[in-house]
Amino acid sequence: MYKVLITDDEPMIREGLRTLIDWEELGFQVVDTAANGKEALKKYERYSPHLMIVDIRMPGMSGLEVIEQLRQTDPSIHVLILSGYADFDYAKKAIALSIDGYLLKPIDEDELIEYLHKLKTTLERETDLQQRQNDRVEWDMERAIQTILTSTEEQLPLQDYELAEAGLLWDGYNVALIRLQHEGKEAEPSVRAAFKKRLCQSFDEKGRGTIFISGLHIGLLVKENLQFEQVRKSVFKEIDALAAELQLEAIVTAGEWVKQFSDINRSYEGALKLLSQRFFYEGNQLITQATAPICKMDASESTRVDQEDCAEIIDKLYFALDIGNEAAIDQLVTGTGHLFITRGCSEQVIKSLFVQILTGVLGKMSQHDADVYARSGQLSVAIMEVYQLTRYSALEQHVIQLLRGLRASASQGDSADKLMRKMIDLIQRNYDENLKLESLAEVFNYNSAYLGKLFKNTTGEYFNTYLDKVRIEKAKEFLAQGMKVYQVAEKVGYANVDYFHAKFRKYVGSSPSGFRKK
Repeated sequence: MYKVLITDDEPMIREGLRTLIDWEELGFQVVDTAANGKEALKKYERYSPHLMIVDIRMPGMSGLEVIEQLRQTDPSIHVLILSGYADFDYAKKAIALSIDGYLLKPIDEDELIEYLHKLKTTLERETDLQQRQNDRVEWDMERAIQTILTSTEEQLPLQDYELAEAGLLWDGYNVALIRLQHEGKEAEPSVRAAFKKRLCQSFDEKGRGTIFISGLHIGLLVKENLQFEQVRKSVFKEIDALAAELQLEAIVTAGEWVKQFSDINRSYEGALKLLSQRFFYEGNQLITQATAPICKMDASESTRVDQEDCAEIIDKLYFALDIGNEAAIDQLVTGTGHLFITRGCSEQVIKSLFVQILTGVLGKMSQHDADVYARSGQLSVAIMEVYQLTRYSALEQHVIQLLRGLRASASQGDSADKLMRKMIDLIQRNYDENLKLESLAEVFNYNSAYLGKLFKNTTGEYFNTYLDKVRIEKAKEFLAQGMKVYQVAEKVGYANVDYFHAKFRKYVGSSPSGFRKK
């Protein structure tokens, strides 16, 4: 629909014109009316109409004066003049202002309709021409950008007149890359196209930058220097709002700001590198080289994470769950994630390691907790959701929530007696696990030397001695049931049979086989 603004100082004329014909059937819409020239100019700024119907004689500011002012800012505005006077001088002035028609009052309905038919044809032709011009400019811009970004050979830089023709002669250039996701998955092509159209309205059409396509990413070349915090926040806010309208998450990165168009590939490569590392940054921000990641890699710590590391983490998390220490769970998960990052693990490796750890903890819990065992299938599905997460911070929270869901939390700030009872109970139930005083000290949030001293004062035994005695007592029970020695050794937590023999003889005074014969 083409927008129409009617201006006349007589209310009867204004309303009569509004209802005289079926405007919408003719492809027009009367957006408003104005009672005088000044009001008409204000409403023109508000509505940007395609057609103005203006009374030639009005108090204060005549219709001709209104048209003269409009022509200064909008030479293409279409105008129909209304007049109750068949005055040739007015007509000559109106013609000089390039009006589209001159209607005498009272208005002839057929004459108005005839003018509107002609105007619609003219407006459609102008709209089509403008669209083709816009498409050409957009194509020229994108072609120039793609030439720089995709060329594998050195080429002569574009001349200033060539950049000017393409609309790319700017003071500086910054490339931003946008990756759109919906619920952790890449946005559909049709949705990306809808987003690109909206982005063009915010940047291309306002002369702030231009849009280009780069694989699955939408590229944005802007005049603004995105290295400045306020500019960066403002641009991200716009992009994020456009994405939210389509229920999308926008991941946005930007390379350095460059002065020459021929250097935009450097800005592009920087944005592309940051996009590949997006997992290690917090969300809701435009990421640049100045943006701090969640945790930096430490070159001195760049060693691989092995199975022993994972086994130790699994044990600690299992013990923290066993005693219901949520604070220890949180600290272990955060510390583990930061350990992986500092050692240079990639996004996929970190996800795989956490899946391995969660699966290991779930396996241990399932052996001792019927409720966890019953929910193991559902929990396994939740564990695999780790692979769908796009940011480390989201992964960390997902892991913590999963672990908390495995066991109800216990009250913190226990007394020393209660702490010892918990520790003894844990040993009695988990004697077959790889129990270490250092690991339990971390789980209970105590210094290991202090915890060992507290344990000795309470039980009269050193931690390792107490654990050995519990294991040997359990071993006696299993031997009495007729189990083989190597089976008993494994069942009570000794991986080495010879070591089990030595411990058994130390505390019982005979070998396991000799004990069974008694």
